[in-house]
Amino acid sequence: MQSLLIDYREACKELVVGARDNPGKAAFYCLLLAGAGTCAYNSPTDRSFQAALMESSNQLLLLSPWVRSGRADQHVQKLITMQNQGRLRHQSLVLFSLMYAAPYDADTSIYDAQCKYLVPRWSDFPSRVLDVGFLGRWWVLGSKMKDWDINDDEFAHLPPELQKVTSQNLHSAENERLFELKFQPVVLQEEDIQERGSG
Repeated sequence: MQSLLIDYREACKELVVGARDNPGKAAFYCLLLAGAGTCAYNSPTDRSFQAALMESSNQLLLLSPWVRSGRADQHVQKLITMQNQGRLRHQSLVLFSLMYAAPYDADTSIYDAQCKYLVPRWSDFPSRVLDVGFLGRWWVLGSKMKDWDINDDEFAHLPPELQKVTSQNLHSAENERLFELKFQPVVLQEEDIQERGSG
């Protein structure tokens, strides 16, 4: 036990001497360790994915099918179907997390699910990854839910130049000026009053 304490003391001394001799390298390693610690601490869990999926599903349910984004709706429906089938799996890789699809529920006892020769290959794993969790967020679900309340199919029948709206199409400064002009009092000139009186 005594020799172990001596070894730790010597290792700490070497760290302090190395940091004093090369402060730039020591600062870089400290930043690297702090970044890795932050990533590991904020790596999302299976429960956070379930909560994000439920929240996304609830947001989409508030809108009619004709208004919600088809892309977001299809992705969320696919994830909920896999969840109901028991096929969603979570894997923490310390700095980030993965959600992936398993071929069967863990409790399935059919031959295809139990045979070790029919297990999916590791080379197929990237195609089964559904989401990546990093720094407290699920990035694929977040990107699919972008503009979840805009159905692009509504605009499919329009000519191509009208399908995309740019800032030039909005003319917001002119619209604001006209909107404010609507509330200005009407000022009649002497000629206008005489013209109305004679008419």
